[in-house]
Amino acid sequence: MPRLAAQTRRKRAKTGWAAVWAVCLCATLIATAALVDSLRTLGHTPALGVGPRPPAAAPNIAPATPGSLLFTQAACAPVYAAPSASAPLITQLLGGTDVTLLDTQTAGWSHVRIWSHTDGYIPSSALKTTAPATASEGDCAFPGVADPQPDVLPANNGPFPLSARGATTAPTALYAWPAASAPPVASASMGAALRISQWASDGSGQPWYYAQTSAGAGWLWSGAARLDEPDPATHLVGGKPIWSAVEGKGMWFTNYLTRHADLARLVADAKAAGVTHIYAEVAISQWGFYAPLSLDRLLPVAHAQGIAVIAWVYPTLTNIAADVRMTQQVANYRTPGGDHADGIATDVEEVIASASVYTYGQLIRGLLGPDTLLVDCALHPFTHANYPYAAVAASWNVLTPMDYWHSRRSHVYTAQDVTHFVTTSVVTIRAAMQAAGVAQPIPIEELGQMYDMYSQDGAGVGHNPTGAEIIADLSAAKALGCIGASYFEWQTVTQSQWDALAAFRW
Repeated sequence: MPRLAAQTRRKRAKTGWAAVWAVCLCATLIATAALVDSLRTLGHTPALGVGPRPPAAAPNIAPATPGSLLFTQAACAPVYAAPSASAPLITQLLGGTDVTLLDTQTAGWSHVRIWSHTDGYIPSSALKTTAPATASEGDCAFPGVADPQPDVLPANNGPFPLSARGATTAPTALYAWPAASAPPVASASMGAALRISQWASDGSGQPWYYAQTSAGAGWLWSGAARLDEPDPATHLVGGKPIWSAVEGKGMWFTNYLTRHADLARLVADAKAAGVTHIYAEVAISQWGFYAPLSLDRLLPVAHAQGIAVIAWVYPTLTNIAADVRMTQQVANYRTPGGDHADGIATDVEEVIASASVYTYGQLIRGLLGPDTLLVDCALHPFTHANYPYAAVAASWNVLTPMDYWHSRRSHVYTAQDVTHFVTTSVVTIRAAMQAAGVAQPIPIEELGQMYDMYSQDGAGVGHNPTGAEIIADLSAAKALGCIGASYFEWQTVTQSQWDALAAFRW
């Protein structure tokens, strides 16, 4: 199964800095006063961190010693629970992944630490003291785990049931059927009360509502209505903020990891590192809800250890109605044991037109109700100053900007650079929401970078942020009042990054 979401996310993050400087002027006009105050509070002067490229790794001239780093040389490097190929398999690492050597007491085997706290055994022949020239993921079978299969819902324009109330946001006509080409049957003024009983799609995938008004009943385009729902920024569930599940430190992973790891060990490692929540990719528009097996394997073991799981979907929004149905399918899924995801994360970065994002979010909110946590994984304002943050705030509870700061291949980044990048991103997003009339901006969980965007698969240390950069990112996010910080993505995290994440107390 191609890793479309990861590839797209990295492609977006590589936007050239020629565009960045043009966007910075716009961002500055929006948030100058707030930015200056925040920078002063954090006690630093912005700098660009320009410098030479890191020196090349030292040649492999001496045997590794305990505590030193080793690198997997090929994809699907096996990690066993004991020094035997018949021992339980813990995971299969990407080529170019670094591990910490613990000892080599068993001939032919290297006892290593992977992730933050997990130890295992890798055939010594699979490791070297220098990274391979090309990192790679590959694909391989993991014992007892089936490959994912596409599961795109059959085309269906509805109508579907929807019980909701709302009001028009502009004068609008009501039509005989859900299409602008249908004959109008009534008209509603701005602010007219709506009692909605159905939704449907027109031929282009745009959602429509069937509503009763004082002027009559008919179909109206969903973008002309606002549903009556509690404020997503302040809503409480069980006496706690709805965003509590994603408070603190989190990790993201694409579907590779849930198919190539002992998930009980993975969750135990997350717990040991202080991770409170995990984002797991399970659905993409082109393939539908293709990974229910990932939730079947992950949810029971995560919940047993108090780790929240957010089901991550990737809607392209080229057909909004189809993406709504896919997202609803994921949210309503229950494992054989009755577990369900603790929230839904939507990775909205393909179609980012404000109307598309707004209508998708409002209909999802109306179908799932106010108590379902919705997290939007958003593009950051350096590369997409026009991202519809205010449209997100109408329906989602949390916004996670993809603050991937390693966008200049030849630069050495400092902690100060990271702080400046994250501060500008968060302050600008909040200012953009307020400038658009959002009374209470939704909380932000900052999303940081733990991958090398210039390697084939994101693994490796050549252009991956350092542990010091991760500490700076976490510190800045916490100082800015973010509810947490999470990182993309687990299978490409370096040992220094794991050390930094585990050491930081949110």
